[in-house]
Amino acid sequence: MSDASDFAVGAVLGQRKTKHFHPIHYASKTMTNAEAHYTTMEKELLAVVKLRLLRWILLLQEFDVEIRDKKGAKNLAADHLSRLENPYQSDPKKKEITETFPLKTLGMVTFRGDSNTLWFANIANYLAGNFIVKGMATQQKKNFFKDVKHYFWDDPYLFRICTDQVIRRCVYGQEAVDILMACHNGPTGGHHGANYTAKKVFDSGCYWPTISRDAHDLVTRTVGENCASLSDKLDDTLWAFHTAFKTPIGCIPYKLVYGKDCYLPIELEHKAYWALKHRNFDLKTAGDHRKIQMNELNKLRDQAYENSLIYKEKTKKIHDSKIRNRVFNIGDRVLLFNSRLEIFLGKLKTRWTGPFTATQVFPYGTVELSSTNGPNFKVNGHRLKHYFGGDIPPMVVPDLQTFPMDN
Repeated sequence: MSDASDFAVGAVLGQRKTKHFHPIHYASKTMTNAEAHYTTMEKELLAVVKLRLLRWILLLQEFDVEIRDKKGAKNLAADHLSRLENPYQSDPKKKEITETFPLKTLGMVTFRGDSNTLWFANIANYLAGNFIVKGMATQQKKNFFKDVKHYFWDDPYLFRICTDQVIRRCVYGQEAVDILMACHNGPTGGHHGANYTAKKVFDSGCYWPTISRDAHDLVTRTVGENCASLSDKLDDTLWAFHTAFKTPIGCIPYKLVYGKDCYLPIELEHKAYWALKHRNFDLKTAGDHRKIQMNELNKLRDQAYENSLIYKEKTKKIHDSKIRNRVFNIGDRVLLFNSRLEIFLGKLKTRWTGPFTATQVFPYGTVELSSTNGPNFKVNGHRLKHYFGGDIPPMVVPDLQTFPMDN
């Protein structure tokens, strides 16, 4: 039994025995603003619908129901069946279920819900089965074909040719999270910042569009451990240091010692492109290649030594370009740069103190200064600059005038 008023609907669930009606459960619901504008007939029908739903709710309360959502990309059979069109939908006569359907849509990789679940679904469908999503606008289709040129399908993986001409495998979902965690706080991670963590992901041969943003979110959410456990991380820190690229030598320290690049476990575990195409399980062939690498080790070390000298000369040139020669004479008034204020600096506090008077100038840039209220001292001439102002007036504190208090 159900009934509706202008602002609520009510229902009684009961059972009739002989001539008497025995109520079992009462239910009511206040109408929303939209439902309050229904007509009288619509309000009565709303009460009937709510009553039927109530019967299902009471039935399901006897069971512990857990609803699990399975992504369409992992449930291809059901996802495919849900997309089949019914050619007899307008025919009132009942037809047998057909088992035939076009093959081009059977292997279609699709997803529902969050678009980040499988960001390359449309690209994979086009490259694997020449399937194009219907309903795309002209500009969307133009951008799609512009982007798809940078990808290629090597069953069962999709790869992207990045701007640095390195082939990287496209990953998504939990695999992308695992790779990011391994590159940040794994044995070879080193707990670097967001930019360097994203670079390590690229170096491992993996790609997805939001690497930089995901790396930044991971670093900002990372909570530091107890400082007392830092000694336990020493081995991981040294390993991360030895496998990181060093600009002065132009390679990684690992390569200088062993004569080959360091292949990280994450590259093998998550199937980088080189691991799929260039891995070799023939011991004889691998041994011959290893001998060639060892013979080239001296050449590699000589090249690293030359790179180190070039880097030092470049650094010295940059440093010397910032040095300005200052000529001081005896009797010049100068200001002294206070280097301590670089650490403890006030907002508007000057970093120069003085003025001082130069009493003696030494041949290698050392200047002896004298002050009015202290002994003479020597400083480097690079910490001095000429003072062209007048005498600093002494700070005069006026006498305080006191007034007698009234009784």
